[in-house]
Order: sequence, then structure tokens, then C-alpha cells
Amino acid sequence: MKKILAIIYFFMTCGISLFAQNNGDVIINEIGNSGKHSLYNGGEYVELLVLKEGGINLAGWYLTDMTSPTSVAKETEGAVRFSSGPKSVFNKIIPKGTYVLVCLGEKSDKYGASEIEEDVKIDDGNNRIVVFAYYSPDNIDTTGGKIVFTGKDNLALLSAWDKKKAVDIVTWGGASKWEGCPVTELTPEALDNGYIAYFKPVNGNFADNTSPASWISTAKAVDATPGAVNKDVDDSALQKK
Repeated sequence: MKKILAIIYFFMTCGISLFAQNNGDVIINEIGNSGKHSLYNGGEYVELLVLKEGGINLAGWYLTDMTSPTSVAKETEGAVRFSSGPKSVFNKIIPKGTYVLVCLGEKSDKYGASEIEEDVKIDDGNNRIVVFAYYSPDNIDTTGGKIVFTGKDNLALLSAWDKKKAVDIVTWGGASKWEGCPVTELTPEALDNGYIAYFKPVNGNFADNTSPASWISTAKAVDATPGAVNKDVDDSALQKK
């Protein structure tokens, strides 16, 4: 009997490890924080990069700048949920190497140096998805509050609304109580209002974006690449051969 129970436990734990979300399956790859005059003042945005072999379904995942699941949404704090509805692009398998751009401002804003349009096709060969967080009800569920970045803030990517389900966290002078993954701690100056920060992997290691030294900070919109490979980065290893 004990042997049978041991075998059952073995397969249960193997199943858990097989289907559990791993750190590095999806990372926060670029953040645009609008603000001060003469610096970057386009639409705020978050860019994710899918690294999971075989792709991943993001339905039910969250982006938030709230510090914990018990936080009360404020005027400049909120969350959005990737919809699991039948028309949602996030209810499909998003291939490895896809850049997922979540635009947090107006459709008419420039993101980086350019205006941009929604793109929810995953088979058009351009390895990107673009959604407007507050203008794409088929793809994004708004859950209260609004993500508006400040000079000191935090951003968390969550696989569920649970304090232990963080997949990636970036802070810049702000606090985060989410758990489940390492925290990338940028300085407030790296992503102050009017700055863009993007990840430049060391030795091609896209899965580890935790070192502040591997993030580039800029106030120049022309240096931004929302929805595309980051400046001076080679992502060919992530793309289909």
C-alpha cells in the first residue's frame, strides 16, 4: 500500500512540475513611462516577450502596478487581465519569440516614435501582438483602477490574481509584495517619468532579466522598439528557423 501511495505521489508531483509556470517563460522586456516635457511623452506601454518552448496561453494572466492582491486601486494604480473569451488572442497559443505590446494610453498616442495599430494575428509572420489595454474588450478585461506609471512604481506580470503567482516583476523605487519570482530592481532614475527602459540580455540569456545592469534607460523615443526586438539585441535564436 505504501508503495502504491509513493507511486501516486511521484506522478502527482511530476504532473505539477510539468504544468507549473516557470520563471522565464514570459518576461517583461520593455517599459515606456511618459511624463516630463522634452523627454519621452508618448503613450505608456509594457512589452512582454514569450520565451516558452512551444508557446504559451496567456488567458487569465494579469498586468498590474498595484503592490499586492489586497491593495485598493487608486487613480494611478490598477490591473488588466488578459481575456479568456472566445475572441481573445490570449486564448490561443502565442508562439515563442512573440513580442506582446500592451498599450496603456490612447490609440492616437505615439508609442516610442510612431503611431501604432492593434495587431491580434499570430500567424502573420511579424512575431508581435499589439493590444490597447483600455480599447480592446475582446482581448483585455479591465478590473478596476488604471495602470498609470509614476516616478516610483512597480509592475508585475501574474499568471493569476494571487500573491504567489508573479511571473516577472520590475520595480523602480517602488515596493512590491508579489511573490513567485525574482524582482528586477531598477533605480528610480532608470524609469522616471519620461523614460523608457528595455532589457538587453547578457550573452543571449533572455530568461534572466533581473540584473539592473542588463537594462538600458533612455529618454529618446527613437531608441524605443515597442512590439519589436530591442535596440542592439539579436533575437534570431528565438525565432522560427
